[in-house]
Amino acid sequence: MVRLKKHVILVGFILITFASQAVWVTFSPAVTLVASDIGVRAEYIGYLAVTYPLFFLILTVPSGILLDRNFRFWLFFGALMTLLGGAGRLITFSSYYWLLVCQLLAAVGQPFLLNGFVPFASRLYEERRSVIISVLSLSMYLGTVFALLTGYELYSSGGIFSLILPSAILSLMGFLMFISGVKYLRSEGGEIGRISLSDVVGRRDLWLIGIILGLGVAAFDNLATWLQPALETVNLGEIAGDAVAISIVLGLAGVAFIPGIIAGRNARTRYMRSIVPLIAVFFGILIFIQSKILVFLFLALSGLLMLPAYPLIMDWIGKFHEKNIQGSATGFVGLVSRAISVFLMFMAPYFIYSAKAYFAFLTAVVLSAFIFTLILPDDGKMEKTYS
Repeated sequence: MVRLKKHVILVGFILITFASQAVWVTFSPAVTLVASDIGVRAEYIGYLAVTYPLFFLILTVPSGILLDRNFRFWLFFGALMTLLGGAGRLITFSSYYWLLVCQLLAAVGQPFLLNGFVPFASRLYEERRSVIISVLSLSMYLGTVFALLTGYELYSSGGIFSLILPSAILSLMGFLMFISGVKYLRSEGGEIGRISLSDVVGRRDLWLIGIILGLGVAAFDNLATWLQPALETVNLGEIAGDAVAISIVLGLAGVAFIPGIIAGRNARTRYMRSIVPLIAVFFGILIFIQSKILVFLFLALSGLLMLPAYPLIMDWIGKFHEKNIQGSATGFVGLVSRAISVFLMFMAPYFIYSAKAYFAFLTAVVLSAFIFTLILPDDGKMEKTYS
């Protein structure tokens, strides 16, 4: 019975995470069409998606601390906010202000869900922690990809109602499964002391993995955002979307199997030290040679290798830091990484005037990450430190 409850709440968490990410970019594939239906300017629909990164930046540390203080309640809070945001849009979807209220609710819930990955896996699935973190990370990526790939077709088939219906159904299903076993979370972790940011800021490895994650996310986000105008300077702009899509698809495949293998071999540091310079070489070659084949090949390989780094970094926190600070540690790493990635996102437009300059910028970003992987302790040393 206990095992069944664990599996039910896990499936619920997976579904609610998927729904949360789908809510984030629900309208992105049909911005102008939705704006026309509601009667607002297109940029106002775009602002709905901006709420997610904005609230994550604001709430990532507070949510992590709160999760450590009362894990069951605050993870429940994140799931509830996602339900209200996702299903609440069905009440009326002709009012922009109501859609904004629902988007804000879901945006508030997201940091509690994402920062809950590590403590959830450590409390309920300690022996399979890395696998559970990978599964939850995969649901996070898949929710975004699902919304982006199906959004236009859903809108074409039934307007805004069809567009918001899948995330509403999934958020409700996920929430019901989650609360059916939420009481079990108390016995697996309990409410552990008073946690503050000072408990994690002095941990050198958290700064390092936050910086590495931030530089990696910056490189990937920049590809998704600025690749097209950079490639347009060499008349390859039309391949940008397909190249990024293939990169994401292969990255999802990598998330499905790479983290479990690497974590099982205690080779997280070695993995990052191996893939980061390889990706830098890919981008370095593209500085001098821009061709369709190389862009597709190198972005596909980069996605395959880069995306699994996120669950590996989350697993690092679960492996080497105490359960009572894992939420705070995840939130702190999220703050460091997001600050870096946002800063570099604003820098990138200064380099898109030429494909060479753009890929030189990305190469510099990735090489910076490599320097920090060399400073990062290897898994064996960390295990001795926290054993």
